[in-house]
Amino acid sequence: MLILGKAPVQDIAQGQVAFAADLSRFLGQRSLDEVGWAKPDDLTLLVPLFGTRAGGGRDPYLLRLYFDHYPTWPPSALFVNPLTLTYKYRDDVQWVPETNYPQEIAFHTNYPPGIQLICCSLTLEFYKVNHSVEEAMIWREEKHKFTSTIAAIKRALVQPHYMGRWKQ
Repeated sequence: MLILGKAPVQDIAQGQVAFAADLSRFLGQRSLDEVGWAKPDDLTLLVPLFGTRAGGGRDPYLLRLYFDHYPTWPPSALFVNPLTLTYKYRDDVQWVPETNYPQEIAFHTNYPPGIQLICCSLTLEFYKVNHSVEEAMIWREEKHKFTSTIAAIKRALVQPHYMGRWKQ
């Protein structure tokens, strides 16, 4: 199935409210510090993740989620340089994991038209490039939350799927 004509529409106010509510539900009595996350503003969440190498070592990554289209659409998801909190092709490709996860996700360092793409139906960019998707995999705001996005990405960062950092 190809989702044509359903371009994501930005709604910052709705995104702030929905993100705050879903984050509060997820945290419960815990703080952001306790789960190791950071919220630099009302629309951004920084989530440290780790890729597990075959020998058992772990590579750190920083996932930036942005909620300006949420909850109608999934959060924007991008691996960023932990020092700059941005991503620039060539300079920052080592901050993107390389995987061979065969099912629902792929990580691209330079997807046409020149963007990083976490190719998964639980990320906003997937819909912005108008990717084809099976009906069962489409983001549904009544079913999915931002934690679904994080969980999908984490599934690709373990063995035997995780292959290490992208090389320049």
